[in-house]
Amino acid sequence: MGTASALHLGSARRLAALAAIGVCALVATTGPASAGGTASPAHKQAGKTVTMHFYSVIASFVYRNADGTVAPHPPQKPEAGGQLEIIENAYTGTHKSHSKKIMATSHTVCVFSSAKPEPSCDGQSAVGGNQLLLFRTPAGSGTVVVGGSGRYLGATGKATATQIGNTNNSDVVVTVQLAK
Repeated sequence: MGTASALHLGSARRLAALAAIGVCALVATTGPASAGGTASPAHKQAGKTVTMHFYSVIASFVYRNADGTVAPHPPQKPEAGGQLEIIENAYTGTHKSHSKKIMATSHTVCVFSSAKPEPSCDGQSAVGGNQLLLFRTPAGSGTVVVGGSGRYLGATGKATATQIGNTNNSDVVVTVQLAK
């Protein structure tokens, strides 16, 4: 099983940054809980836009070849059918100033096709209260929120991740529109 520390390859870091979309979803799921409050009933939040900022740290990063074998290092050019599996921890704030406590976690799977060099990714994030936010990154495009549970049932939105220097970690901003 590869880890983030084994990823210091140019294209692998870019792939890890793409994978940071998992934390993008995390950002949105921590809303009131991260401020020490409790979520208000969903009907009182309908239509509300929530913008969050997180620092994402990759906890586990695995590249699987198309035949399912685990590669010790991601290839410079991933093959069609190759997969990334990423687990991340998220902290409220940015890489310069963030909480000490992990506020959320995410799991993302990205699959490479022969048509595009960027993978298509799907993921989910969870925080206390078991709220779930689902997201998708079609190959070559930005990350979108495609639903969730609890407060995020029917949510839509977008997320962006900015890689931090020569690391696999990212600052993430997520904007979520709660369902009406």
